[in-house]
Amino acid sequence: MIFKSLHENLVKKKINKSLELLNNQIRIKPNPIKTIGCIIDPMFPVEVNNFIKLVYKIGLKEKDLKLITFQENDNGFNIFSNMNITPKSISYTGNLTGKDSLEFISYDYDLLINFFKSSDVLTLLSSKVNAKFRVGFNSVDSRLNDLIFSDKMKKFKEFDSELIKYLKLIR
Repeated sequence: MIFKSLHENLVKKKINKSLELLNNQIRIKPNPIKTIGCIIDPMFPVEVNNFIKLVYKIGLKEKDLKLITFQENDNGFNIFSNMNITPKSISYTGNLTGKDSLEFISYDYDLLINFFKSSDVLTLLSSKVNAKFRVGFNSVDSRLNDLIFSDKMKKFKEFDSELIKYLKLIR
C-alpha cells in the first residue's frame, strides 16, 4: 500500500515535470501535416477505421499514422492497435519502460491526437512525445494540448468534423 502510494506520487511528479517542459515549448501547427500519432483509450466507443478515414480526409496515407492504445492489463490481445501501453510500461520511478511506448515516443509527429480522458499513464506517455501540434479533450491537463475539445462529444464523427474544421482555420 505504501509502495503503491509512493509510486503514484513519483509518476505524478514525472508528469508535472514533463508538462512544465511541454508548456515552455513554442508549438505551431505545421502546414502541411505529414505525420500523425494517436494515443487512444479504447474505453471510447471508436474503431481504428475511424482514425484511418480521418488520416485520408487530412490528405495522408495510412502509413503516416501511428496508433498506441491503453490496456489495463497485458493479458489480452488488442485488436485495435499493434502498439500498446499498460500500467506495467512505467517503472517504479515513473519512467517509460515498455517496448511499444518507447518506440512510439521515438517518432516525431506533426499532429498528436490525445484520444483519452484523464489517465496518468496516457498523460505521461503523451507528455514525452515530440509533436509539433497536439489536440485532445478538456478532461486532461490543459498544458498537454494546443487545441482542446469538449469530452462531451458523443460520436467520433463530431470530433472528426470539428478537428478538420479547426485544422483548416489554424494556419
